[in-house]
Amino acid sequence: MSLTKHKTGLRKVILSALLLIISQTLACESETTWPVWDNNTPNPHTVFGVPEYNANDPCHNIVRQYDAFTVYYDDEVLSPRWTAIKVTRYIVDENSKMKRPGSFKTDKFLKQKGYKVTKHGNYNNLFGQNKWDRGHMVQFDDARGYGKQAGKDSFYTSNICPQLKSLNGRGWLTLEKTCSEFARDYKVVWIYTGPIYGEKKKPFAKGRKVPAPVAFYKIVASPLDNNNVNVLAFRMPQEPIPADVNISKFLVTVRDIEKETGLDFFCDLPDNVENQIETNKAALWPDLPD
Repeated sequence: MSLTKHKTGLRKVILSALLLIISQTLACESETTWPVWDNNTPNPHTVFGVPEYNANDPCHNIVRQYDAFTVYYDDEVLSPRWTAIKVTRYIVDENSKMKRPGSFKTDKFLKQKGYKVTKHGNYNNLFGQNKWDRGHMVQFDDARGYGKQAGKDSFYTSNICPQLKSLNGRGWLTLEKTCSEFARDYKVVWIYTGPIYGEKKKPFAKGRKVPAPVAFYKIVASPLDNNNVNVLAFRMPQEPIPADVNISKFLVTVRDIEKETGLDFFCDLPDNVENQIETNKAALWPDLPD
């Protein structure tokens, strides 16, 4: 065999090997459609994709990134449409002795951007009826795990909705604590929280301007070993709910929540996977041994 033919044959072998490597790499990349489950993700709180709102209007809506969580603020309801936070078993118990701020504050960034905002006093109860609370969407106990500033950020009025006291400190608190337990048991969870409004938005009290939601939702997602995603969705009505309630009764599908809110969650997942997890009404996750 001549040297020229030998070189030509060698080049063909090398080229074939390179093509095989490239094709295998492209195949792997096409299969790698899942979010990255680590802290190096540019925005760790929305690894499944930033939820989309079908009535999005930059004049009224903005995605606001705080130290520990993300908020999609809507100044037409003066509240977040959705909030998102990543909580790990290490974060959930961090800074447990941190003192809660005594009041809520206006996010000056939103105000400077031209969005309508609220202040602490806009949620005061009237006529001596201590009926309404300033209800956190991202709870302080989750945010504080990221540090002092993160805990303070959870007390922006852009992170709250009018919530019945007989719900906020009882059934809703039970749901919040359950989500914290999920973080402890399953190592990491992503929690989406927000309000659900009726067709006619009414102020929570006479003389106030902030509308009261008719219900609230929480969506909890956790990765599985096979790169799948386990999801629970809850819809809790705006009514008195006792602390000892069985929260399983509030389980719904993600699609149910999307229909009521106009939001689209998990939009970065493959369509078939997104459809599967959004239409499945899962059972409450079991407690895991320490």
